[in-house]
Amino acid sequence: MDQAAHAPRRGAILVIEDRDDVRQGLGQLLELHGYLVEDAITGDQALQHLNSEPDGFALILLDLMLPGTTSGRDVRRQQLADPALATIPTIVVTGTDIDPRERVGLHPEAWLEKPYRFDELLALIKRYVVSEGSALQAE
Repeated sequence: MDQAAHAPRRGAILVIEDRDDVRQGLGQLLELHGYLVEDAITGDQALQHLNSEPDGFALILLDLMLPGTTSGRDVRRQQLADPALATIPTIVVTGTDIDPRERVGLHPEAWLEKPYRFDELLALIKRYVVSEGSALQAE
């Protein structure tokens, strides 16, 4: 997908991450910057969120290594196969070394290798999601 085709959207960021500390910390930081956040620990939970409210998400942050039977790769493939979900921009955030052909096949808008700096992620998020008002600015 062409990054220029995406104007920043309103809606929640779906954080799909199995590590509690990473998921919760990221959620708190994003909320401090004015973003709405939903999270999922497993691929199945992520797909439930997406299928129950496909228009509610402005961005997906996707870890590829997830517990259970549905991996992050599976989530992305199912997302791309569903026209209602395929338009949601997705940033893959992973520490897994992926074959370049598979990386291209996942069609992410961006790819961040763990560990990453929060300001790098925030700069990417601002391209795709409208902040609802920063708690940091309100102080």
